[in-house]
Amino acid sequence: MKKLSKPADPRDSVPDGYTRFVCTVAYDGTNFFGWQSQPGGNTIQDFLEKRLAEIFRRPVRVHVSGRTDSGVHANAQVFHFDEIWAHDLGKLLLAMRSYLPAGILIKNIRTVRAGFHARYSACGKRYVYRIYEGFAPPQAERYVLGTGIQKLNTDAMRVAAGKLLGVHNFWAFGANHGQSPEKENPVKDLRRLDVVRRGKNITITTEASGYLYKMVRRLVGGLIKVGSGKMTPDELVAYRDARTISAVVPTAPARGLTMEKVFYAFPANANATNLSGGEE
Repeated sequence: MKKLSKPADPRDSVPDGYTRFVCTVAYDGTNFFGWQSQPGGNTIQDFLEKRLAEIFRRPVRVHVSGRTDSGVHANAQVFHFDEIWAHDLGKLLLAMRSYLPAGILIKNIRTVRAGFHARYSACGKRYVYRIYEGFAPPQAERYVLGTGIQKLNTDAMRVAAGKLLGVHNFWAFGANHGQSPEKENPVKDLRRLDVVRRGKNITITTEASGYLYKMVRRLVGGLIKVGSGKMTPDELVAYRDARTISAVVPTAPARGLTMEKVFYAFPANANATNLSGGEE
């Protein structure tokens, strides 16, 4: 029998006999140490790969659209893996959903052509950050940032958001791990940055071609600083254009942030199943 082998690069063609599966997963990030695998094992990737190894009885590597930090949530994170499965997709989806810890749900699964990659085929992402002006209700506080006694001027925040839109160098809003700007392209197309108030609930929605590490949370931190009157919209733009990372703009806490959608120029599906698990 012909031996099946994995490709060295996940963007290579899928080997004979294997299928590339793409999944959408939702999770409450509160009790997990982010997406990326860690020695302690308490990450989304670790739990997914552990479950897949139980199903296929061998190690299975998953590739994600983009890592999320500890405490960050997701409604539609996307990952893919290559494996051999002779049954219908519904059975695989049910098997993957079984025995995952509370707070992780595989929403749907599909098969795609070789060449699709959860990360490299993405052409944009949407994130939502939720703020509660005041002391957040207990049932909501793990998903929102409560401002306590601080009031926010959302009109000023909207002005600042509008000035940040477009194709710019956003290096100042990233966290570089000691890297220089040349090691990651800091030029991003910020296509959407909306600030919407409904009573005490303030929602910041952003869409971009891509994001630097912690860029969304630092954009939110800057907008909150404008909303609290500690920075003007023009000063926030000047901070961006100075291209120097500093504590002048704070990083908003992880708990208010949710990855809402990954955008793809999606290849043709071979098949898809969600079993009432929700849509992307």
